[in-house]
Amino acid sequence: MDFQTGELVDLLPDRKKSYLIHYLSSIKKDTFNDGTLKSELDNVHYLSIDLFDNFRDIAHIYFPKAIVCADSFHVLQHLTKNFRDVRLRCRRTTENTVLIYLLTKFKHVFHHAIYLDNIPKYNKRLKRDVNYREIRDILFTSFPDLRLAYELKEYYIAFNESASVENAEDRLAEITCKFADSNIREYDEFYTLLTNWKAEIINSFIEINGTRINNSYIESKNRQLEKLLYNANGFTNFKRTRNRILYCLNRNDTFII
Repeated sequence: MDFQTGELVDLLPDRKKSYLIHYLSSIKKDTFNDGTLKSELDNVHYLSIDLFDNFRDIAHIYFPKAIVCADSFHVLQHLTKNFRDVRLRCRRTTENTVLIYLLTKFKHVFHHAIYLDNIPKYNKRLKRDVNYREIRDILFTSFPDLRLAYELKEYYIAFNESASVENAEDRLAEITCKFADSNIREYDEFYTLLTNWKAEIINSFIEINGTRINNSYIESKNRQLEKLLYNANGFTNFKRTRNRILYCLNRNDTFII
């Protein structure tokens, strides 16, 4: 997909590495100019990908002049999953039935930017009026690891929302150290991600025409594509499926009978 226009460039039947290599090799061969020693692939300046090693490997091989960016949504997806694992570990390791109840029923109090100062309501388990902030504070007091994990999660989200391409490298290095020093085993995976995808995360703060590079366009198209496939009860012929999807999702596409 073209990030600037939102137009689908093509639709592929598979995302396996072997197929992508075959597909991009064909484009490179068919569009290679002996005079300029360039192909159509050299026109790509930026690539936004999810955190899939095969995509990054292929990007560096077939788009050597392009800057590869990690989609911020997928980074946050890993972070929230790891935080959830911390919460579930706290629930597994405690024998206090009230805490188990709070960790299960009120997990939303750990969501980002949730309003916590609601009007207190009577809670039968706690036998008193409490609001969301008080419930969260009870859990933080009982589980220091959970408090630290939450603070780290929110710290990274603040970085993701406020950093610029000029200061992202320094701020990311600081955040990576915080996750490393936390000694929260569920965050080992996220620390590894920050280390292995450092350059691509920093690149993701690049803006094109005032918009940060991300996968939101294509994720939106994916949802439309899913609805299209659902309404059609599936397709059996990929070539026809591809043509129909390109026609339906690209406003300016036309057809010939």
